[in-house]
Formats: sequence, structure tokens, C-alpha cells
Amino acid sequence: MSTGLLDAAIEAAAALGMPLWLVGGAVRDAAVGLPVRNVDVSVEGDAAVLAEAVARRVSGELSRFPRFGTATVQLGVEAPEAPEVLDVASTRIERYARSAALPAVEQGATIEQDLARRDFSVNAIALAVSGVRSGEIVDPCEGLADLAAGRLRVLHDRSFVDDPTRLWRAARYSARLGLRPDAATATLIARDRHFLRHVSGVRIRGELARTAAERRVAATLGLLDGWGVLAASAPGLALAPATARALRHRPGPHGAALLLALLLAPLPDRAHVLHRLSPTRDERRAVEHAVRLLTTQSVDVAVLELLEGMAAEGRRAALWLDPGRQRPLQQALARWERARPPLDAAALLRLGVTPAVAVGEWLRRLRRERYLGNLSSAATARRLVRAAQRPDGD
Repeated sequence: MSTGLLDAAIEAAAALGMPLWLVGGAVRDAAVGLPVRNVDVSVEGDAAVLAEAVARRVSGELSRFPRFGTATVQLGVEAPEAPEVLDVASTRIERYARSAALPAVEQGATIEQDLARRDFSVNAIALAVSGVRSGEIVDPCEGLADLAAGRLRVLHDRSFVDDPTRLWRAARYSARLGLRPDAATATLIARDRHFLRHVSGVRIRGELARTAAERRVAATLGLLDGWGVLAASAPGLALAPATARALRHRPGPHGAALLLALLLAPLPDRAHVLHRLSPTRDERRAVEHAVRLLTTQSVDVAVLELLEGMAAEGRRAALWLDPGRQRPLQQALARWERARPPLDAAALLRLGVTPAVAVGEWLRRLRRERYLGNLSSAATARRLVRAAQRPDGD
């Protein structure tokens, strides 16, 4: 994100007299020299008031979420593929009534209290960018020391119970930042992964999409599988050897549909996993088409006709999973899809082909013959049709 939105937030906070903090991932990533991808700010005050002021300054689109004490300002709404978003949150305390429930939020916390309710120490770091403490780094949970030591440390022993999706985040942070769970965190991962059964399939699918967006996709999935998080998220979900090989030398980001096809196509229990995850139509098609390609045994024209129009994500997944068998099949399929009959319907009608059903049959026949190399030109095709039109023709 450019600095425009953050600068506007700092100016608005100063004008309103609100202490403003850069928090979480931006501070963490900057500390280890990674590009800052997302900017979150916390304000000791009403997040909606600050966000409104920022939106006016930059002519951005404002969204309010009063239940959670958060708001967003977005630029580039007309180009949704590359928007700029500033997330603003009031400093708060959260309480969870049960595992995987949305939190009850109590606003008015200090920045130290706000940081203490977060997931991992490496995300509990803040930099004051406006107010009397401007320029101060607040690190009450020693997240900077954990970053330096390559250590992932959960902040309290109910963290994964309250929000089991933090298990997915733990793997992403570990792979991205080169961290390793400390002994207490590793114990909690093993103890609490079963709480993922309380998380909706839609939320699990969202975690898969966030994993697909990571550069170190293979390493992240390897951790999730080794920790038992995949199987706990959806019975039957696992990292198949073919999927691990396919991703080993293909860093992300990848599309969610492609990753889902890579994960599920080799699995025998894919139907149960799909039911659990409630994928989008495009994601389901990618999985189904990858399976169809992987189970195709021959490369004749009749098979290619059935495979025509396979989803691009399904094709790529099948090719990565089984390149030796898929490369010749997909090359043949691409050649078939480029093949066109040398005559069109109007030309066939001029040659006396009727009725319409016969025209369609001839178009299919001519396309097959063209693909097989038996028709070198339109003239050859016309001779074939004329011969068939004679009483003694075929």
C-alpha cells in the first residue's frame, strides 16, 4: 500500500487529538525487512470517527463495522483487482463465549491491553504514529525478541480454543517468517486442533485462499499437514505426495481454485472434503476437471471431444500433479481445441447438405478429419462432401 492513506490517517488523528498506532503485521514485517503488504491502525477513540475523517481527506469509500469497533477506507474502488485499504480499529478487549464464536468487543482499552488480546507475540507490537507517544514502540509481549530468535509464541493458553483459525495463521507466519513454535505453543497446537470442527467450512475455505496467496505455499501446507491441522479442518483433507511435489518448486501466490484442485484431486475422500468446504462453482469445477483429466486413459478424438472446455485451473493442477501423462494429453487437447472444420455451415448448405442435423454432423466430421491430418484444404473437404452426396457415395 502507498503511504497516502496512512499519511491521511496520521493527519486526521492529529487534528482530532486521537492517539494512533501502527499495529500488527506492518510493524512485524518491517522489523524483519519484508515488504509491508497490509496496514492496520488502532486508535484510542472511535474508529468510525477517524475513518470518516480519513475518507473525507482522500475521497475514499468508507465502511463501518460498529459491532467490532472497526472501519475501513478504500481507494481504487473502480479497480477492485488492486484496491488500497486502510483498516482502522478502536483499541479493545475481546471475549469469546464459545470456541470459534465471533468475539464480544469491549472498546476503550489501552494499547497495551489491546496488544495483549492478540494471537502471537510477533503480532503484538505497535508503533505510535500520532499523539503524545509518537515514535514509541510498544512491545509488551517481547515480540521483537521472538522475531530475532525465530520463535512463534502464542499469548495465552486459550488462544486456539477461542479462535481455531489461528492454527492456520500459525503455519503461515512460521513459513513466511522462518519461525518455529516454542514448546508451549506446539503443545497447544496438538491439544486444541480438534476445535477446528467448530469452524464453518466457508471460514476454512477462506484460510485455504489465504494460504494460496502466500509465497511459501508448499512449506505452509507441509506444516499444516504435519501438525494435523488439515485433517482437523476437514476429515480426509491431507497433503498428498503428488501435491507436495507439484508445489515444491512453484512458489505462490496461486489462485484459490488452483490450490483446491491440487489438494483435492489426488485424495480418495475428496467428495466429503468438498461438501465440508462449500466451494464456489469455479473451485468445484477446477477440482472436478482436474480429476477427469487425471483419470483419462486414452487420447483419441472421442475423448478429446468430451474434455474440450476444461477449466484452466483444473488443467494446470492436473499437469502439475502428473506431468508425464498429462503433457501429451493436454497438448493433444489444445491442438483439438484449435482445430476448425475447413468448411462452415453456409458452404455445406451450398453443397446441398440438408437438413440442419446433417450440417452439424458434417461440421463435426470435418473437424475430426482436419485434426487427424486427413484434410489439407477446403477443396479437399468439398470433394469429400460431394462424393458423399452422390447416390453411390459414402
